[in-house]
Amino acid sequence: MSETSYYLALDYGTQSTRALVFDCRGNPIAVAAVANENCKAGQAAKAAVQDGDYCYGQLVAACRKLFAEHGLRPEQIVAVTLTTQRACTLLMDNRGKAKSDVFMWSDRRMVEGMLSPMSWFYRFGFWVSGMTGRIDYLRRAAKINLIREVFPGKVDASDKIGLLSGYLLSRLGGKLLDSRASQVAYLPFDYPNQTFAARRSWRWQALGCKPSQMLPLIDAARQIGTVTDGFAELTGLKPGTALVSAGADKACEAYANGAGEPGVLSLSLGSAATVTLGTHRYFEVFRYAPAFPGLEPGSFMPEVQLERGFWLLSWALDEFGASDRAEASTLGLTPEAYVMKAIAAIPPGADGLMLCPYWAQGVIYPGPEASGIVAGFRPEHTRAHLYRALIEGVLMTLARGARQLVAKSGGSVRLIRVSGGGSQSDLVMQLAADIFNCTTERLTVREGSGLGAAMCAAVAMGDYPDLASARQNMAKSASRFEPEPANVACYRQLSQRHQRLYPAVKSLFKTR
Repeated sequence: MSETSYYLALDYGTQSTRALVFDCRGNPIAVAAVANENCKAGQAAKAAVQDGDYCYGQLVAACRKLFAEHGLRPEQIVAVTLTTQRACTLLMDNRGKAKSDVFMWSDRRMVEGMLSPMSWFYRFGFWVSGMTGRIDYLRRAAKINLIREVFPGKVDASDKIGLLSGYLLSRLGGKLLDSRASQVAYLPFDYPNQTFAARRSWRWQALGCKPSQMLPLIDAARQIGTVTDGFAELTGLKPGTALVSAGADKACEAYANGAGEPGVLSLSLGSAATVTLGTHRYFEVFRYAPAFPGLEPGSFMPEVQLERGFWLLSWALDEFGASDRAEASTLGLTPEAYVMKAIAAIPPGADGLMLCPYWAQGVIYPGPEASGIVAGFRPEHTRAHLYRALIEGVLMTLARGARQLVAKSGGSVRLIRVSGGGSQSDLVMQLAADIFNCTTERLTVREGSGLGAAMCAAVAMGDYPDLASARQNMAKSASRFEPEPANVACYRQLSQRHQRLYPAVKSLFKTR
């Protein structure tokens, strides 16, 4: 273990691609970021697609920026690892070349045409179990079926179907494979067994795939090989630098946050907001909602996710907060920091304004009919009230999910580690402590996904015997926030009102 040997974690996220360098103690050495365009020009409404070459080019650009700005020597980087956003799907050939656009997770289009009929015995089973509507929604929401509709004939003719993680790994290392811990998508994956479904599974017909089209899978924290000479030449890396498997961004982030430690819950307050437990026992928080693979072999990370989490704050600022953005710029603040100052003066409960944050639907949770709700408007309410109601709504919804998650696990929680952009606000950290009625803590490192990926590199390079040892030495706690009893009591009452809001109007949206 050398104090001057570093791991390079590449993180292709929703808003940016980051090149993050860590040492063997988890200390951040350098970071470079380039902004991402989630959709190339000229696309249909609701679309979010990107060229595979663009995504690869973003990794190259982030690496070049890193070396240009921080004076690192190529030989200091002993391993490269990759983490990406989840559920981004594309077609590939046997050499790993993209044969379609990458359909990003944020693409909101649904299949509109006729779906291919499934065998009668599958349809009968869905009817008996009351799942016909849910399966139809799953098939229409699946990116692979959307690709089939947008590019007729291409799916059947393609050698491989995979995720952005597998595509980028193949570009970086020249081997066509993916990490088991990255398998989060509407693909024929058997989550309890963490492998692709048996040949007789209904999933193959529902999603129109063949077993031969799936990528080989490996566990996280394994050396795949080395980066290609081409990638090394483009980025400034040393040829022969080790390439290591990691996992999806949420898997890496949750693990770095302590998911799997006794009594620790991971709360991610990013564009998508999730609350996650780590376990070696498979269970589902909601029936038919799978627990995704964790970084440790054979581990699971059951979660409750709001696909549009703290993205809602950016949305509200974009749609209603032009003057707030301008004022923030005048004061030399980020828009988010300005919002936090504004809402600090608003009491808990936003003077009666409530928000239900279901801006995105789901097959199981929150359901195919889900819609966002803002209720309780009065003349005295301002944009600051809306911002506060938004943050409280996200946190109260996740807190209910956390209670169900913990109940299903049979355990208890003593600490919540928080990550993502929202965790950088002391006010949000305190709100989380009050609403969850639990101590909250954030790590010294903001980039939890990158840190989790770096832990994988540390294990693969032999610096630690396993991921648990890597986390023990590389994850360091910073600020801690304790629940305030008066606020806990207030939010307990508010949460009881808030949880009745969506059920009271849910039936209105089922007829849309």
